[in-house]
Amino acid sequence: MQFSFPPRSSRGAVMGFTWSQIVMVASGVLCTVTGVNVLVTGHPWTAAGLFVVAAVLSVLGLLRLRGRRVTEWLPVIGGALVQRAGRQDRYRGMVFAPGSVAEHLDLPGPAAGYRWLPAVAADGTTHIGLLAHARERTVTAALLCHGSNYLLADSAVQEQRLVDWAQVLNILGSEYADLGLVRWALTTRAVPDTGNRAQRYLADRAIDTTSAAYQSLAELTAAAGPSAQRHETFLAVVFDITRMSAEIADAGGGDAAIAAVVLDKLAGIEATVTEAGVATGGWLSPRGYAAVLRSQWDPADQAELDLRGTAGGVPAGVAPRLAGPAATETVGWSALRHDSGYSRTLWVAEMPRTLVGATWLTGLYTRVTGRRTVTLVAQPIPAALANLAARREQVARAGDELTKRKLRLVRTAREQEEARSVAQIDREQAAGHTRYRYALLVTVTAATMDALEQDTRTVKRILARAGCEAVTLYGEQDQAFVAGALPLGRGLAPIRGWWSA
Repeated sequence: MQFSFPPRSSRGAVMGFTWSQIVMVASGVLCTVTGVNVLVTGHPWTAAGLFVVAAVLSVLGLLRLRGRRVTEWLPVIGGALVQRAGRQDRYRGMVFAPGSVAEHLDLPGPAAGYRWLPAVAADGTTHIGLLAHARERTVTAALLCHGSNYLLADSAVQEQRLVDWAQVLNILGSEYADLGLVRWALTTRAVPDTGNRAQRYLADRAIDTTSAAYQSLAELTAAAGPSAQRHETFLAVVFDITRMSAEIADAGGGDAAIAAVVLDKLAGIEATVTEAGVATGGWLSPRGYAAVLRSQWDPADQAELDLRGTAGGVPAGVAPRLAGPAATETVGWSALRHDSGYSRTLWVAEMPRTLVGATWLTGLYTRVTGRRTVTLVAQPIPAALANLAARREQVARAGDELTKRKLRLVRTAREQEEARSVAQIDREQAAGHTRYRYALLVTVTAATMDALEQDTRTVKRILARAGCEAVTLYGEQDQAFVAGALPLGRGLAPIRGWWSA
């Protein structure tokens, strides 16, 4: 089974140009006209200044830099400069901020509003980790998933798994979206297997440890230790408390009622995922959830966290209030330093536009030895809003085509492909499929900046071979890390009204 992704829309407000571009170019034209009038009146130096301003405005309005329009860079650069001027590009917690984690979770940046919500499953003993965001009024939980060997399965099994997963997406985007689900994110991280499972297996099963065969295998497994990796997959779901207000009120209100309502929905989601043939390890407990967050902030802690939970030792996981970092700071414009690691998050701005198989991202998991996290965050669009957006897009493109015909302008192949994609999306919606807004983020983490540069180049090369265009999120690495490296289901701006689809 092969498929392709539609290209990102290049249509603007008028003839492919956004309103910000139109304003800047129009201001440039106005400066040019004013400069000509000033030059006629005998003020050449003033006119020259106006001509320079006009040229700068026109170039800024039309130029694209590193995958974005310059007008799209302006708020990013402005926000980063304001952040640095106010010294908000650094975070200090734990020992650097005494008492900050004495009773509650303390995370930096956009994750600062999270707090743990007490939740106990129906069995009365299993604790579920729920993160409630006070300002956004959302509740987040993460489901541990165990993948199966897709590559070695025959084609019929592969196609059936894709069909089953498509049904999961439709159920999440229709049934559970109506019940308050606003976003979900699939986060897969590759971390060093510090426990070296092969070595442990050999030590546990070996009978004769003096033979030459044992010595050979012991040397082989020990040498594989530094390069051994394991993959962990989490499905994070985000619920809107406001949409569930009626159910919460019926349950008595308060944190206990919120937890009860959310836990009821989590049971249904886990059953849906299991029915699709995906094995699960249950919803993360508060300590388990905190351990995932903590090991992302402090990669050097991974080895110690993996040893916890043994008989007579420290309980598995991390105390929930200690899930945050001790310190973070932005390094330049393209990296974030956090505890024992450096990270850089890439946004996959263009998905493959040629036919690819379901395993098109396999190289990202098998050909890279560094620590990396791949996150797909998706937001289901309500059917009425999706239909309105598709109709508006078709009308706008029909108007652009008519205008180009009148002006005798050429319609490019990309514009034709975008128009076909809009029609295809409309047909899929008519067939009952759920429409999603989504973003794919890849976070690369290393112990040093040199290693980070090398691993980033490797990841970009693999993405390019897969037909993707990866863009470094300059000036936004602190926010990008929270969205791309942590299983919190962040990274998409909310839809504001019917006209922002």
